[in-house]
Amino acid sequence: MELIVLILVVVVLVALLARGGVSLAGLAVNTLVGVVLLILTNLFLSPPIPINIITLLICAIGGVFGWLIILILHILGIAFNVAV
Repeated sequence: MELIVLILVVVVLVALLARGGVSLAGLAVNTLVGVVLLILTNLFLSPPIPINIITLLICAIGGVFGWLIILILHILGIAFNVAV
């Protein structure tokens, strides 16, 4: 499931960068905000959300909305679950 999400995120990222809709500075700020939110979220969740390339790309593109999507998918058990 995560591989499909990664492929979709990379395609969207390439499309946005090609059209000029996203600047690298904006991606850096969104990534920083997303990582901080993921770290703060992991302080309160029992099974933590993994911080990897997939979650970083989603946060880089979506910012706070990307973090919210990751959180909802994690809570519902659809994606981003840590294998035991």
